Amino acid sequence: MGKLCSKGAQTSTTTAKEEKTNPDPTNPSLIEEEKEIPGIDYKSKADEVYDLQETKYNYFQKINFADFLYSLVQFSAENATLEDDYSKINLDFSMNDPFFSETFSTDSFQLFLENKILKHKSILEEVLENEQVSIIFKETFLTVNNGLGLKLSQNEQSKGVEEVDKNTIVKKGNALAYGILYCGGPNYVKVRALFNIFKENDKIKTSDNFSNFLLSVFIIASYGMASARNKLSKFEEIGGIDKEQLKKLLDTSELKDSQNLVTVTNGLIFGPDLSSSLSYEEFRQLFENDSKKRSLFFLLNPSGVRYMLQKNNV
Repeated sequence: MGKLCSKGAQTSTTTAKEEKTNPDPTNPSLIEEEKEIPGIDYKSKADEVYDLQETKYNYFQKINFADFLYSLVQFSAENATLEDDYSKINLDFSMNDPFFSETFSTDSFQLFLENKILKHKSILEEVLENEQVSIIFKETFLTVNNGLGLKLSQNEQSKGVEEVDKNTIVKKGNALAYGILYCGGPNYVKVRALFNIFKENDKIKTSDNFSNFLLSVFIIASYGMASARNKLSKFEEIGGIDKEQLKKLLDTSELKDSQNLVTVTNGLIFGPDLSSSLSYEEFRQLFENDSKKRSLFFLLNPSGVRYMLQKNNV
């Protein structure tokens, strides 16, 4: 698998040959491109309530997932203002334990939003012209991230772990979920990256890291978004939300719902006894399945996650 390059990292003297392999950053391509994975149109009861915060006020969707992943891996609070060289992106990697164990504190996440997302070349001009959009975007995802930290700490406490700090429990491996759910770019790039990140000896199998990632995806799209929707009521653009409506949103956003969906998802991938290990082609095929009940495509879509939470509510 080759590098994933973007025109945004090139100079104005780009040659015709370079133009072919370095397309516009809103349309990334691998040198060895794959057939695109078609999407599935999921609908959940909460989609309309979350529409503005997940579309109009969401800059993640205007960033390539590959750019997001590169920035996330390279990021540290010390180099937060350094410009990323997206021409170095390569999906031929397998993440080691430090990626999952490296703390991504609340302050670090805020720096990541301010310096890596809101200053991305593809949206910088738009950000500068729309201060209110940037404010709502930041408040949305800082609130979502606080909710993620809270639920991850509760998950650890349910295992008997004491004194878990919700402000430091989020790791980079958890933050990967933002890119998978909300960033743009081809679906196959996300699936290839997931496989490479979680594979072991060229196979993907069940692991604590993978389950923790799944839990993060489910929390962000449900409890995290519900928390943000409640807080964003103060903005006239978003509008208020009554307690009964909020209660309905939270019905499938409890930790036990996300924990249960982790079990269900692992079963879909690795079989009832969780003993299967999959090659890339086998893993990819699960996302191409056109059955909503059997497809893994819901992992790439917040509506899909909420659809599955409703279907598997406990």
